Order: sequence, then structure tokens, then C-alpha cells
Amino acid sequence: MSRLLLIRHGQASFDAHPDRAFEDYDRLSELGKQQSGALGEELAAGGVHFDRVYVGPLRRQRETAVAVAQAYGRLGMSWPGVIELEALAEHEGSRVVRHALSTESEHEEALARLLTATADDGASEVELMRTYFSVFRRVTRRWARGEIAPPGVEESWHAFRVRVDSCIRRIMDESGQGATVGVFTSGGPVGSTVAWSLGLGDEQALELAWMVENATVTELLFSGDQVSLKSFNVQPRLGSTEMITGV
Repeated sequence: MSRLLLIRHGQASFDAHPDRAFEDYDRLSELGKQQSGALGEELAAGGVHFDRVYVGPLRRQRETAVAVAQAYGRLGMSWPGVIELEALAEHEGSRVVRHALSTESEHEEALARLLTATADDGASEVELMRTYFSVFRRVTRRWARGEIAPPGVEESWHAFRVRVDSCIRRIMDESGQGATVGVFTSGGPVGSTVAWSLGLGDEQALELAWMVENATVTELLFSGDQVSLKSFNVQPRLGSTEMITGV
């Protein structure tokens, strides 16, 4: 059997204000860099030797892979050449939500709470983030069901799943027997791949994607057409609860 380790990027830079939420999202925060380094040290200390490493095209995905590779270097562990694949990019859910927030017909109760909270100087960052992601979940669930199709969003949730599943199949086909393969990506591809391995549908894949935390490892075992989920959303030992994040 071969091993596929799906690694979600460390915490990205995020502004909970709806107008700025994803403006600078595609880079790791300082905490995200710490998480990624800690993950690399734990993988290396645990004797995980990667035969192949793949990474998505997004900056936060590449920065996470670099931080893990640097940890391997510090511990004198080998690191293979990295293969970048466009198909490991995240879905377009953030664009879907931005459109919803700018469309008056989408201003349901949760959206109104978000807009009110961001106008209140007393709202904490945690409160804003919690409200924002309640909106994010509501809107993206409708998108996954095919109930909304915002203009300019060319890839549906189902098309995203097909893209990721095809990419993971390709990676598995390219990997030799007994190989350990690392894939640095985002929560969407991780959730989609786990759902594929378990034979779950689109909405269930989205639910799984929401659960994936930063700098976590999800492991699949595979041989030929046989694929089994070994572990999901495993955190490295980060030392404090403040280090555990989901953005």
C-alpha cells in the first residue's frame, strides 16, 4: 500500500470585514508560518520520508510546503523536488460569498447580522469571524446544491469536485507501490478527496471541507483502485489552543 498525505495550508491572512475578507488571504499569517513549521518538525521527527510532493498553485499552499521543507532541512532530512499542479487550487466559494454580500436579494438575517456587526466598533475579531463564516456556510451550501450560480463564477462545486478527484487519481497513478506522497492544498480539495474515498455526495464533501483545520494532515492508503481513509484532520502538537485555527 502507498500513503497519500493531504496537508492543508497554515492559517492565511484574513480580515473579517465583508468588503476585505479575502483581499490578502493568499499568504500565510505569522501564526500560519509557525503552524507550518511545527507540522514540518513533527513529520520529520516522526520519520515521514516523502517520495513525491505535490503542491497547489496558490501562495498559501506553496508557503506551507516551503515551511515544511525548511523544517526537514533543519533536521537533516531529505526533501524531493516539488511538483505544482493547478488542479489542487481551492474552489470559488469566496467569490460566491462576495457576490452574495453585494446582492441585496441575498441579505438574509445572517447577512444583516454580519453587516451590522462590522459597523459596530465594539465587535471583536472573533465575533466578526464567527458571523462571517456562518454566512459563508449558508451561502456555499446553497451554491453546492446548485441553487445559486453567481455571474463570473465559472466552476460549480460539482465541477470543482470532478477537477480535484481527477487530479488525485492522477497523483495516485503516478506513485509507485509503497510510496509516501505529500499533497499541499486547501480545505476544499481535502474534503472533496475524503468524500470521494468514502463515496459521499457533494453536500457531504462541503461539510467535510469546513471541518479541515490549518496545517492538518489527512491520510489515505491506496493500491490500484483500492483507497482507504486512515485518518482525517490530524493536528500536529502545537503547544496551545491559540495555535489551532480553521481559516
